[in-house]
Amino acid sequence: MNNKLADVTGLLVYVDGNFLQVLEGEHEVVSTLLEKISQDHRHTDVKVVYKTIIEKRTFNSWQMAYVSPSPKELATWAGLKNTTTLESTFETLEREPNRFPLVLSRLLLKIPEKDLELE
Repeated sequence: MNNKLADVTGLLVYVDGNFLQVLEGEHEVVSTLLEKISQDHRHTDVKVVYKTIIEKRTFNSWQMAYVSPSPKELATWAGLKNTTTLESTFETLEREPNRFPLVLSRLLLKIPEKDLELE
């Protein structure tokens, strides 16, 4: 499925050999895409950690959003002062998904301005 044709937008985050992905689009389309990703042998340990309904998309173009923070940066953005490992950050985010909006807002600040496509 081509994300642009399916009207799916989002953010790809690479941290210490792991990927986080934010997908935006119609519920059914995103669910189908997530199922496809989960069944792809190139992906392992796929989890949905945070799911919500949004009024307005944050990302306008799939190609525009890619960031690669350090594990320490991600932990700090999640409000975790004593965490430095990616595993600890992921465990906390799974237990406390309400931290995700803060992390996303910090990730947005890291997207190079030239890569943003404004509406």
